[in-house]
Amino acid sequence: MKRTTLRNMKCGIIMTVVILMISVVPGTAQSVTAKDEAPERSLVGVWLTQVTRRNCDTGDPIGATSRTQVTFATGGTLLETVGPSIFRSPGNGIWKREHGWNEYSFALSFMRFDAAGSFVGSGVVRVALTLDETGDHYTSTATNDVLDVNGNVIGRGCATSVSTRFSME
Repeated sequence: MKRTTLRNMKCGIIMTVVILMISVVPGTAQSVTAKDEAPERSLVGVWLTQVTRRNCDTGDPIGATSRTQVTFATGGTLLETVGPSIFRSPGNGIWKREHGWNEYSFALSFMRFDAAGSFVGSGVVRVALTLDETGDHYTSTATNDVLDVNGNVIGRGCATSVSTRFSME
């Protein structure tokens, strides 16, 4: 009789654990999924960007406006795509939220090449940006360090940009 009671208690405990596991797992899966999704008005997504190079001292524009695409991924990485160029690679970098819901910063690095395709150094771009109230546009200011093959800074540039979120509409 003791064995039957003990067996019934074990079965009851096992059933309770199984029921708890079944009821807890969906809630846990939902909260993980919700956490992994980008919050509203987040930087996560693809952005179409117009960059204006500027004189760092005066702020005056230098040359024509260029276009890039920047993809901000959940987790804080980014990929910058530039038009066809034999002089530089796409940029790879990291981003983070700074203050409030609409202030961010990012840094990216790219490789530089001469006309023959030889590696001549790299570039590092550091950007501060602010999303507008819709979360679908941002403006930014940037600095760009030009590095030689040994990583020494040999030049510096400045720029501003305006960006629009790419959408399916």
